[in-house]
Order: sequence, then C-alpha cells, then structure tokens
Amino acid sequence: MSHSPAPRQLTSTLALLVFVASLLGCRSTSIPFRFSPSPLEILVQESPDDPILARVLVGIPGAERVGRASKGYPELLVRLRMENKGTAALTIDPATCVLLGSDLARFGDARPERPGSLEVAPGGSEAILLRFPFPMDGDLEAPLLTGVNLQFEVQVDGRAVEASVTIERVLPVEFGPTTTFSTGFYYGM
Repeated sequence: MSHSPAPRQLTSTLALLVFVASLLGCRSTSIPFRFSPSPLEILVQESPDDPILARVLVGIPGAERVGRASKGYPELLVRLRMENKGTAALTIDPATCVLLGSDLARFGDARPERPGSLEVAPGGSEAILLRFPFPMDGDLEAPLLTGVNLQFEVQVDGRAVEASVTIERVLPVEFGPTTTFSTGFYYGM
C-alpha cells in the first residue's frame, strides 16, 4: 500500500503554519532601542571661548510601556548625568527638556523619575532618568526613530544656557539561518 505525496505535503505545511503561528503569538512586546554613541558627552559653555560650565552625559537605556505593562503607551527612557565644572550651582529643569524624533515629531513632556530639578553643586555630579512619551499612536514602531535630538537648558546664576544633542539609533543586525555541515563547520548567512 502506498501513500500519495499530497497528504504528507499537506501535513508538513500545516505543521509549519502551526509553528509560525505559535512564534507570532509569543512575540515580545519590546523592541530594542540602542543609540550611539552611548553615552554621548556634551560640554556646556555660554560661548566657545568661555570656560566649560558642565559636562553632561546622555544615554538612552531603552523604551518601555508605562508601568512596564504589555499594553499601554510607550516611553523612551533618557538618562542625564551632569558634572559641574564651574564655581556656581547648576540646574536642569525637566520641563525645559524637549525630545524630537528623526521625523521631527515631538515626544511628550519629560516625566522625571523623581520630582524636581537636577541640581548639582560645584565639583559635584548627579543623574536623573527622564521618560518621554512617544509621539503619534503609541506603537513602539510608530515613529521613524533613526535618531533623536534632545534640547535642554542649564541654569547658572539665573541665566539659561541652551544645549542640544543628537544621537543616532543603532538598528538591530539580523542574522540569517546557520547551516551546519557534517564536517562540523557552519556557514552563516
């Protein structure tokens, strides 16, 4: 008794479809957001010939939904660390921070991890984590995030010194399937 190849092919196709559907059902809700350079260094000066007031490091640890939920509005996390290189106290008010995506869409207002401004005494350094709600429809892939631009003000002696930095996104590298040969060597695509 011989079996026709059609039912065997149909069974293989159905098994493949079930496998692919299970992978799609288990898909992660997070998307990697790596930016380069990380951290990025900014030297804050009132003008190019003036002394350096502050050294600010900006890093983007990733994106997550509010409360780390599987659904809800995503936020881009931005960490600032300011080192005071001057002789007067420095302040960054999160309300002065503006984040733009590469499509120039403005992210929502910064939501600091703790209330208040980032204040740094002369010779000191402090850090703060800011959460910026995504623009558009709340999809982690909605904005074209090939990079972001952060604008902020450093307050020194009642004066606002503006600073801006652009960080480029490092897109994930996709690897093809790996084939192993009987020799033990493998070929990656």
